[in-house]
Amino acid sequence: MPTVTFRTLFPACALALLLSACHADGSSTQTSSGNRMPGLVVSSEPPPDVIYRRGSRDTVLAGNTAGSVRGYNSQNVETLVTRKVSELRRDLESLKRSTGSYGERLRNLQVKSDNAASQYYEQIATINTELQAGSTPGNPVLVERWNIAQDRLEGLSQNASHLNGLATDLANEASKASFLQENVRAAYGLSGAVKEDHNKLRVLEDEVNQTIVTLNRLLTSTSDEINRRQSYLRTEKLNLQTLSLAVANGELYGQNLSNSLFKRATQEATSFAAPAPVQNAANRRPLVIIRFDRSNVNYEQALYSAVGQALEKYPAAKFDLVAVSPSQGNPAEMALASTEARKNGESVLRSLTHMGLPLERVRLNAANSSAVRNSEVHLYLQ
Repeated sequence: MPTVTFRTLFPACALALLLSACHADGSSTQTSSGNRMPGLVVSSEPPPDVIYRRGSRDTVLAGNTAGSVRGYNSQNVETLVTRKVSELRRDLESLKRSTGSYGERLRNLQVKSDNAASQYYEQIATINTELQAGSTPGNPVLVERWNIAQDRLEGLSQNASHLNGLATDLANEASKASFLQENVRAAYGLSGAVKEDHNKLRVLEDEVNQTIVTLNRLLTSTSDEINRRQSYLRTEKLNLQTLSLAVANGELYGQNLSNSLFKRATQEATSFAAPAPVQNAANRRPLVIIRFDRSNVNYEQALYSAVGQALEKYPAAKFDLVAVSPSQGNPAEMALASTEARKNGESVLRSLTHMGLPLERVRLNAANSSAVRNSEVHLYLQ
C-alpha cells in the first residue's frame, strides 16, 4: 500500500477545495450559447515560455526559435560582464582617438622642424659660399644672414621642446593603455559571464594590444626624433659660433673643433685599434661596459656610480671612452653598425659631461670587434 505523506496530501486537498468552491458559487464560465464551461481545464500541451527580467542569472527568452530553456541565444543576454565590456570599449575608443591625435601632432612637428632646418641650412650654405669665394670682414649682408640662421635655429630648439612635451604625453597615454590592458585581462575572471562576453573580451584585448604597439612605435619615433634634433642642435650651435667668427674676420674656418672629436678618434685610434679593446680586455679590465642591445638603455645611474667611485680613489683620473661595433657582416652593415656605435658613444659622452666630468679628461676612440653582437661602449681608466 502506498504511503501518503504531507507533501503529496497537501496539493491534493488544495485541488479538491478549489473544485468544490467552483461548483459551490457557480463561477463556471458560461458561453454565448448557454453551455457551461468547466472551471478547470487539464491539457497535455506544454506550458508557455516564461520571460524573466533581462540580465538575471536565469534569463529565458521567449518568442524565439533558439529561446527555449535548452538553447537560448547568449548574444541577447545582458550581464554585469556585458556592461563591463561596454565600459572598457568606451575607454578603448577614447584611447584610440588620443593616440591618433598624438600621431598627427608628431607628424606636424616633424614637418615644421624639417622646414625650419631647410631654411636654416639654406642660410648657412649661402654664408659659407660667400666666405669661400672671399668676403670683407663684418660683411653686413652676411651678418644679416647669420641673424636669420640663428632665428631658424631657435625655432628648431622650440620644436625640440614641443617634442619633449609630446614624449611626456605619450608616456602618460602608454600608462593608461597598460592599465586598460590589465582591466581587460581581469574581466575574464568576473563571475556571471556568458560565452559572448568572453568573445567580446578577446576582440577587445587584441585591439588594446594593437593600440599599445602603436603607442610604443610613436614613443620610439618621438625619442629618435628628440635625440636626432638635440644632436644636431648641439652641433649647429657650436658651428654657428665658429661661423660668427668667420663672418667677423671674412674667412672660412669650417666646423667647430669639438664636433670633430670622433673624426680624429677614427683616424688616430692607435691605442685601441680593432680589435685591441676586446683583446686587451683580459689585461685591462673595463670600468663600465654599456651594451646597447635594446632601446632606451638606462645606464646613467650605474655610470655615475662607477665614475664617482673611481674619482674618489683617483681624483686626477682620466678615462678612455671606446665605441665598439660588431665586425661581422657585409661592408654596408659594418658601416651602419659603426655609425650606431659612435652615436651611442656620443650619448655616453654627453652623459659624462652632464655629470660634471671635464671633457679634457675623456679620450675618445672607436673600434670594432668580432666578439660583440651589438653596439657597446667601454669606459677604461687611463
